[in-house]
Amino acid sequence: MGKVKKVVLIILLFLVVVAISSVLIRYVPIFRPLPKPIGIEPGQIRLEIINASGIDKQGKRAMAYLRKIGFDVYGVKTAKKEIEKTTIVDRIDSKMNNAKAIAKLLAQKKKIIFLLPWYKEIEPVVASDIDSTLYLEASVILGKDSQQFIPKTLIAF
Repeated sequence: MGKVKKVVLIILLFLVVVAISSVLIRYVPIFRPLPKPIGIEPGQIRLEIINASGIDKQGKRAMAYLRKIGFDVYGVKTAKKEIEKTTIVDRIDSKMNNAKAIAKLLAQKKKIIFLLPWYKEIEPVVASDIDSTLYLEASVILGKDSQQFIPKTLIAF
């Protein structure tokens, strides 16, 4: 009879622990998961691409890639002057939320040390230049470093 009482006590103790933890998780704010911030989806951002990289068809390659990941790309232009760094210019938000969302999606991780799992995240430069007459949320200006952000395997026509 002693073993049966121990088993019943262990089962009851287990049920009490489960009940208490369930109450804590549901009603104590410390245990609630943090709400996810509402992010900007790629389909909500209209953008143009300006190829200032000096690389032939890099703008069309970027357009194909950005459309593939969900952005609404209106067109590709070629700049008269080359620039060093890829820059994303937000056209409607001075806080640069659209440009930051695009930069986050284009960011790449580069391994710093060969054997260790240490990475450095490389993102395009973000800037703000409000111009509501363009009917765009952002402009992506491809620089000479654009091959870090746009896959080379895409075929540009």
